[in-house]
Amino acid sequence: MAAVRDATAPGYNIARDPALVKNRIFIGNLPICTKEELESICHPYGKVLGSLVQKNFGFVQFESEEIANKCANALNKSTFKSKALTVRNASIKLKPLNAIIKKINPNAHNPAGVPMAVQGGIVMSAAAAATVVPINDCEIIVVNRENTKYAEFIEDRLRNSGMRVDVLFPNEDVMLSQVLSNISARGCLYAVLVTPQHEALNSITVNILYGVPAEHRNMPLDDAITLIATDFRLKKQRDAVTASQLHAKQSRHPEAMQQLIEMLADNHPLTGLQYECIINYLEEQREQQLKRELGEANALVKLHTPDPEMELQKKILSVMKKPAVTEINSELMYPTFDLAKKDKRLMELLQDPRVMSALESIYNSELTETVTQYL
Repeated sequence: MAAVRDATAPGYNIARDPALVKNRIFIGNLPICTKEELESICHPYGKVLGSLVQKNFGFVQFESEEIANKCANALNKSTFKSKALTVRNASIKLKPLNAIIKKINPNAHNPAGVPMAVQGGIVMSAAAAATVVPINDCEIIVVNRENTKYAEFIEDRLRNSGMRVDVLFPNEDVMLSQVLSNISARGCLYAVLVTPQHEALNSITVNILYGVPAEHRNMPLDDAITLIATDFRLKKQRDAVTASQLHAKQSRHPEAMQQLIEMLADNHPLTGLQYECIINYLEEQREQQLKRELGEANALVKLHTPDPEMELQKKILSVMKKPAVTEINSELMYPTFDLAKKDKRLMELLQDPRVMSALESIYNSELTETVTQYL
């Protein structure tokens, strides 16, 4: 383990000290800013011991690994000066994908050089590593640590409603509006404010952060819990309906094709061109579905393999309609049924259920065509 460097040495910066790397966060996609501005967004999560700002990234040092991880989870994907930040514990080492792929396959390469992260012995993309912690549904902001038990009691009640909840202790010099802005930026739905006055009155202040923000000050605790739990349940229901509608919209046929299919289902007369449009569309859908079910290679084989029954019908039609067959010696190949029975191959064919099925299909289609001509 690396030794802690002398803090009094010239040029020493705690945010560079390798021995304290686990207590540090890395902030990527950083806009142009000062050290003070960078530190200001980290103050709500714990005491900042130092920072380092480079061209498009920076480091912030905390007192402990726990605080660093909490800050990283909170700030990851949040917006700072119109840029979405990528934040992680600085001890997570990134490796070029080339090195990882070549270790598995020396002949492989990654021209894009996509960075990878190693977490808990698992290799994953840096983007995946940065998003492993789910966003909380509600943050409980505690102004005074003496109210911690009261805040944890509220936390338990909200968790019983199926919510992800955490307790936050911001620094005293950070404005509440900035804390709320940071919480909202990372996608949290609700913020609960707890002060000594709230505990004395058995109340809380509720901030609804999504949609049109709303603040409910000093609500009785039971009413506030009911409000949050009910609103959260209704939001989940609305989100589920929206997702279902979106899926239905995506699954629906194109508008013009939907109209043709509905006309066909309602027995409305269609033109030959309209029938052709439906047939071509259904053939395309069939091909796509076969690819999903069988894989592209197997689907192509199946699509290009002729239907045996259709091929048999075509052969029988060809034989029946070919003049040369009936014009060899007489008007019919078999003038009498006794002569037909002597043809063993013909008898075997007539006993084949597939041939009989093909003949029946041909007969029905020929009958339909004949009837249509006289209608």
